[in-house]
Amino acid sequence: MNTQRSTNAAKVAVGYVRVSTQEQVSEGVSLDAQRDKLRAYCKFNGIKLIDIKADEGISGGTLERPGLQSALAMLRRGTVNTLIVVKLDRLSRSLRDVCTLVEDYFGNERFHLLSLCGMANTHSAAGRMVLMNLANYAQFEREMISERTRDALRHMKSQGVRLGPAPYGYALSDEVDANGRRLLVPIPEEQEVIQKIKSLRAEGLSFAKIAQRLNALQTPARRNGTWRVNRICIILHREGMHTMRKNRPHIPSRFDPEAATALAVELRKEGLSLSQIGARLRKAKLTPQRGGKWHPAQVAKLLESPADRMSAARRACELREQGMTLKEIGVRLAMEGFQRDGGGAWYPSLVVSLLGSLARDGERASEPNQ
Repeated sequence: MNTQRSTNAAKVAVGYVRVSTQEQVSEGVSLDAQRDKLRAYCKFNGIKLIDIKADEGISGGTLERPGLQSALAMLRRGTVNTLIVVKLDRLSRSLRDVCTLVEDYFGNERFHLLSLCGMANTHSAAGRMVLMNLANYAQFEREMISERTRDALRHMKSQGVRLGPAPYGYALSDEVDANGRRLLVPIPEEQEVIQKIKSLRAEGLSFAKIAQRLNALQTPARRNGTWRVNRICIILHREGMHTMRKNRPHIPSRFDPEAATALAVELRKEGLSLSQIGARLRKAKLTPQRGGKWHPAQVAKLLESPADRMSAARRACELREQGMTLKEIGVRLAMEGFQRDGGGAWYPSLVVSLLGSLARDGERASEPNQ
């Protein structure tokens, strides 16, 4: 016990707790219960707990959470050296995100991650292995829940069960039909609004004009009370006065740095700004490495000098062969004068991109000799 207390004496921690809306309703998981567990554990083991950050009603499938980002910021500033959670799935349910956090923050002895359930930690190689196993199981559990939910909704829809709230003009009654489905009951006031919409459309008014007319008359719509074009379309489609267009086939976005660079260079020659190029890249279904929108700095990185980037890539490869970590390579590149376009540090993800670009160039150079 004394050994553990002396080991933990230097630990200054920030706690992180999270609950999703579904868990709050169905499982009764509370933020206060998680906070109490963290405080009790830290008090018993002699860990100094500075603060506890929280995210409420936010999915664990993304790292873009205010509470989590605030806790990570405390690590970067050096305010704390340990992040502690009750369960690993409170931190993330994505194996990829956990790997990213371990690579960026917990891959060395500077910062540590502790999970009370399973006693996973990043103090040793064995602890990191347990952590990855727990993260893999958390992602598996998340995907299984998603599959069961989709199957249940698909079955209910095939049985004719109405999903979601009642459509405008109707309310769900307590009475059910022969199959156990709740019956729709007309709402007189909303039915009058539907007849008004139909008559305005018959007069030749556009959907936008109808919405403007209803808003000018202060006719309340559901939810936020404002009439919009899509709501008019849905009502007229249900009344047989409009045909909704089918959704176009979904084209998934992809991370293709070569295609993005080629298109960015071509658009730059046309005189487009960095922001305009980013919008065109997104329209072409090309995304940055971690998804999302193209920021001007990311577009500028695509347009930076290929020669300078190749030199940095070759140096990164040499350092990697010497056994350096991605973070150490980034520090060394900055010290040796290899600057990113627009400045900034060489993050591990950028070093990975450098090494990948050098490998792709090597493959293309060897193709004619095959």
